[in-house]
Order: sequence, then C-alpha cells, then structure tokens
Amino acid sequence: MKKFLILATLLVIAASWSINAQQPEPTLKTSMSAPRADGPPRLLLEVVFNPALPPGYVNVNGPSELRKFVLIPNFVRVPGGSQPSPPVQWVKVEPQFTGETTAVRVTVYRGVKGIEQEDLAGIYRLGIGETKTLQDLRSFGIEPFTVTLLDTVPPLPPPPTFVNDTKSIEIVSIRSVNSPSPAYIITLRNLSEKNVWGVGFALTFDGRPGITGVLAFDDDRPLMEAGGSVEKHVPAMMPRRAATGFVPSAAAAVTLRIRSAVFTDLSYEGDVNDACSMEIGSIGGKAYLTQVLSLINSQLDSQPAETVTDNVEAAKQLKSKVEALRFEVDAKASSVSPGCKDFAQRVSDAANFEKLLMLRDLDQIITQPRPGFSFRAWMETRRENYKARLSRL
Repeated sequence: MKKFLILATLLVIAASWSINAQQPEPTLKTSMSAPRADGPPRLLLEVVFNPALPPGYVNVNGPSELRKFVLIPNFVRVPGGSQPSPPVQWVKVEPQFTGETTAVRVTVYRGVKGIEQEDLAGIYRLGIGETKTLQDLRSFGIEPFTVTLLDTVPPLPPPPTFVNDTKSIEIVSIRSVNSPSPAYIITLRNLSEKNVWGVGFALTFDGRPGITGVLAFDDDRPLMEAGGSVEKHVPAMMPRRAATGFVPSAAAAVTLRIRSAVFTDLSYEGDVNDACSMEIGSIGGKAYLTQVLSLINSQLDSQPAETVTDNVEAAKQLKSKVEALRFEVDAKASSVSPGCKDFAQRVSDAANFEKLLMLRDLDQIITQPRPGFSFRAWMETRRENYKARLSRL
C-alpha cells in the first residue's frame, strides 16, 4: 500500500482539496538545513507534459534506488490520432542515475477504467542540463513530453503555518531542507491509545493548493503505535515562473495542514477520504498478496534448489504467471463510509498496481542479470516479506 500513499515516492501531478479555517499555530521547534553537502549528485528531472500547465519535478533515483517516479494523468492526446485499446490512463516517468548519465524510463498505464497493464514507451539517457523529447509517447496517441535533467539547489521552504484537524496528532518539530528539492522533515507524535495507520496532510503555497497526500509506514505497518512518534518527509516544491520558463522553487508562504489521522481499526479523525484510501489499499493489497504468494509457493515447491540454475528462465516463468493474475475482489462498498467513491474500481486498481510493480521487478531481473544473483533466494525473501505484510492486513 505504500506505493499509493507516500508522496515522498509517489507524487501525482494536479491534485486539489479544500482548506478549513486556520487554527492557532502550535509552538514547536523549527530549523533550516545547510546547503547540500558534497557527494554524488542529487538531481531533479523536470517534466513538461502539458503546455497549459506548469512542469512537474521528480527526484532522481540513485544507482541502487528504485520507486521514485511521477505519475501524470493530465497529458495531451494527439488530436485526431489513433488511440490504443485499452486507452492510456497515466504516464509514468522514472529517472535513475547510472553513475555517468540518468536513464529515464517512460511507461504508460492502460485500462478501460483504471489500471490494467503497463507498457514500455522508451528509455532515454540524459546528461546534466540536457533536454530530450519523449517521442515514443506519440505511438500511444500522446503528445510528446520534454524532460530536462537539473543539478540545482532550489531555495529552502519557509517555516510553515499550521492547521491541525485532528486531536490525536501532535506536531513535535519541523525543519526545512532543499536538497535535492524543497521539503519539510516533520516529527509527529500519536497522542491516542490506538495505533495510527496513516496521517493525511495538505499544503497550500502562497494561498493556493499545493501538494496533498497520506503519510504511512512501509509494508502496512502502523505509522505510529500508541504514544509513539515518527519522522517523515513532506515535499514542498512548487514551479515558479522565470524569464525563460519555470524553475523548481518554494513558496514564500506555506500552510501545512494535518487533515486526518487514520487508525489501524479504520476509525479516523478529520477527512474521511484518507480513511477510504487506506481501506482501499488494504483490500487491494490482500487480493494481490494472497494470489501472488500462491504462485511463489508453487514455483518454489516445483523447483528444488539444486535444479534452479537459470535465473532468467525462472524469472520468466514467474512473470508469465503474474501477468495472468486477475483480481475478483468481493468489495462493492466501503465499511468506512458509504461516501467512499468508486470503491470497487479503486480496490481493483490497488491490486493491479501492486502486480505491475512486481512485473517491473521481474523485468529488471530478466533484462539486467547480475553475477552471483540467486532468483530462488529472491523468491524466498519476497515470500517472507509478503507473508509478513499479509499478516498485518
């Protein structure tokens, strides 16, 4: 579920929300980070996807990282161009620093209503300061994006004003950082006697909607146990118009709103929509984990350790089985609220999103074989992680 809910790794462009009346600002410690330290370059990728909208920005993965990407729904379709079936719903842009250049992997999520499959559009390599046009998107009926690799130090975001719509969440401290992009490092404390699963937040930049999301722990653990605390990263970057276009920047005035607390029993304070999202992720995660664990168990049982000598072939076998997974989820309505919108479709999307991430991992194993790698050991580790996740849902 973390892939849907943590805005530090999944930033969906163009979201909106409403801001309630401001409450008194809490007293807390704030600090500003020093400029970026020496070390490997911490880069940003600028994505121009729609001439009517500002660009988006995504932090570049380091050589051994994955999962930092941007999903873009507000692209422009080629006028009169042929569209694929099923149609494209999202474009995913995933940049990875390789040590010398950055490889930008571009894929499309397609489906009749939601997410059903992911197709590779192309891989583009950029040096710092270089701009490229993603021409391969045209074959999917999408006007090409342009991307630019930036090595820049944006300004620090200012200390924010606070609004807290919950009683159970205390803001303990916050500090501003700007490398590789403006953000806040915020420490939260759970004042309740229940475990907190997620905390919803929303930012306004100079009085206008900015970024919204839900902070959650990895792999479906509680974000905070009763009385516990946690430190999380909250992105605070906004594009600012300059003489030559837009630049990554920070607002002059920021309001940080804690809009919800969702507990592990799916009770909540504040915005019901965040509780809906947590429930959707849980049900979709169960559907995915149950089926994929059966596949992994079956493959491990049918292939004794001494017989698995071809990692690539074994990964291809599992990939074909994962591709065939279909999720029939018996969840027509939310137990949290009848107002949870498009519940069944979003549950299906959550399960399919997990499936597509698994296929992404398998593709990497198949196309980038590594010396000393054991696919059987990888499956065993993945099985234990999945079993632990399923036990918490």
